[in-house]
Amino acid sequence: IHALREEDIDEKFFKALLHVQEIHSNCKVLLRTHHQRAGLELMDMMSVYQEGAYERLCRWVQVECKKPGDTDNPEVSELLKKAVRCLKERPVLFKYCAEEVANMRHHALFRQFISALTRGGPGGLPRPIEVHAHDPLRYVGDMLGWLHQALASERELIAALLDPDAISDSGPANHRHSVREGDSSKGESDFTFVLDRIFEGACRPFKVRVEQVLQSQPSLIVSYKLSNTLEFYGYTISELLGVDTALCNTIWSLRDATQRTFFNILKSRGEKLLRYPPLVAVDLSPPPAVREGVSLLLELISTYNSMMVSASGKGLNFDPVISAILDPIIQMCEQAAEAQKSKGALARRGRTSSEPIGSKRDSISVDAILSKKSSTSVLVSSIILFVYHVYRNVNPLDL
Repeated sequence: IHALREEDIDEKFFKALLHVQEIHSNCKVLLRTHHQRAGLELMDMMSVYQEGAYERLCRWVQVECKKPGDTDNPEVSELLKKAVRCLKERPVLFKYCAEEVANMRHHALFRQFISALTRGGPGGLPRPIEVHAHDPLRYVGDMLGWLHQALASERELIAALLDPDAISDSGPANHRHSVREGDSSKGESDFTFVLDRIFEGACRPFKVRVEQVLQSQPSLIVSYKLSNTLEFYGYTISELLGVDTALCNTIWSLRDATQRTFFNILKSRGEKLLRYPPLVAVDLSPPPAVREGVSLLLELISTYNSMMVSASGKGLNFDPVISAILDPIIQMCEQAAEAQKSKGALARRGRTSSEPIGSKRDSISVDAILSKKSSTSVLVSSIILFVYHVYRNVNPLDL
């Protein structure tokens, strides 16, 4: 009793607690005899000792959890692991401890993230992440890389602290807990709750900085690469942290914002092309706008083929990108062909009224060529076939 109430938390405390639990269990035997009153009194006494010991143990765990502070890789003592293992017998007290751990690491990770952004590592190495704010791809990639690395470290710490017997695999779905059957989902929920709370503080500074990048109006290619990067880390981090968590929701919302920026640029580009269509060349060669559009599409295809893919194997759907680039080009070609066809028809009627019938020559002019519907089909089909075969990694010159 003295070990449970007075002495420091050590092996003697746990031995005394185990002894009290054994006495409490043995009292059940007395209830089946003629000493029921003695058995009840003894059980009540042991229950009081047990509850007092668990509450004292809970306070001790909360104090011990505050000691690591801002340490990057805090160590978990065997005594603390044993204490947490005992507290699992009291879910309410265990929840208090889990919340204390979550709050402690929440503030620690926030300070570490801000320090990595503004001050860098010890002695200035690695350099502060914000040094590369002028380079959107590296800036956002470094922030996501830091968060991913921190997530791996925090997962290891929380697994060692809150579930010492757990065998951690690559993701929360594979995280197994040494709890009684039927309690595994509850243990997984506690684990996800703690990690979600820890990384909740880093969401706002990360979101603000990515939004500043988008407000700086990055180029079309940079916007697409940013979207790919956010997509990749969205899947990767969700496999470690869980889908419905603050950090994952932040990444997905930023991915959506980046995609909107990308497609808005494509939309404005297409609208400008249709509003100011280029003139049709005499030799029916593709106008500069078509060449630029196809070149842009080829660069996006190259980016798409070289982008990172998460372990789940999920990739972006590239069809909307092709449609957003080619549809305005095809529509522009059709409008230009129709306009040239009408112009050619008017010119032919003028020549018919002014020239003698016998002297009329069969000219092979651009007007005559474009007056045929097949001209539009040839021009548009050439563009589509060229892009399609490049997209399928086929050399169009071999056709």
